[in-house]
Amino acid sequence: MTAELGVTVVAGFLGAGKTTLVNHLLQHADGRRLGVMVNDFGALNIDEALVDERRDDLITLSNGCVCCSLQGELSASIESMIKRRGGQLDHLLIECSGVSDPERVVNVLHYPRIRARARLEAVISLVDAALDPADLSPALRHLVASQVDNADLVVINKTDLVDEPTISRLEQAVLLPGSRHVRTTQAALPPEFVFWPAASETPMFRRVRSGPSPATSIEALGLETLSWKREGAVDMNALSALLHDMPRQILRFKGVVRLDDGRVLALQRAAGRLTSRELEHWMKGESQLVFIGEDSPSLWEWLNQRLDRL
Repeated sequence: MTAELGVTVVAGFLGAGKTTLVNHLLQHADGRRLGVMVNDFGALNIDEALVDERRDDLITLSNGCVCCSLQGELSASIESMIKRRGGQLDHLLIECSGVSDPERVVNVLHYPRIRARARLEAVISLVDAALDPADLSPALRHLVASQVDNADLVVINKTDLVDEPTISRLEQAVLLPGSRHVRTTQAALPPEFVFWPAASETPMFRRVRSGPSPATSIEALGLETLSWKREGAVDMNALSALLHDMPRQILRFKGVVRLDDGRVLALQRAAGRLTSRELEHWMKGESQLVFIGEDSPSLWEWLNQRLDRL
């Protein structure tokens, strides 16, 4: 079994829009086969009932906090899904309870027996734009902080329901310096943040500012995406320098690079940090990278110049 099943963890406090985001991704899967694991906290599994698309690859964990007392069940459920449906799935979404810490889920996904079968793509944490941390108890403020701090990408959701000063105060209160975040309404995160387009389908240095609809496009969020590819190997030192100097305005990146020492690495920013793994059976001779970042001409000019050195 190879680690070919990508996993995205969806986290966030109660009412932030996690299930809305899961439904949004199901509706914009574009033919991808998705597995969904949903957890709710309480007497009823309400989140499962709210997921629009019902099918065999939807697994509901028993009541409780999936990130705490049920880590063993989470591990067993992931293994069960991979065993039963892994070869038929393109991606797995894990929706955490609103009162759980995604760090615990990340830890489970790093278990050797899980890591051999599935790879963590990202932790996406949602925050309600109307949330006032001062209204929460110290324990819940700590929980929200952990949900944000452990995220690869923070989504400030429901921005249509509050004014700009309120959003700015929230961002100052909950975001760490340099946190990668976007604002959305109705959790309409562009699917490119989760389901990456194949770089080989896009010419070198192609910048794309369009999407399937204005409500879900990269452009609607004031962002751009760039796909890059090159035949042959890349310079390992130049690549290391690029990754080290990556500006915070680059929100997400992912790709496969063939190094000049013969190794092939899969790279991405996952769970807030750079991760890499060596690929043994990459048949293509080219290197491919995809980036999503702010709509800033100077940013993309800088990136193009650095990519030219690889």
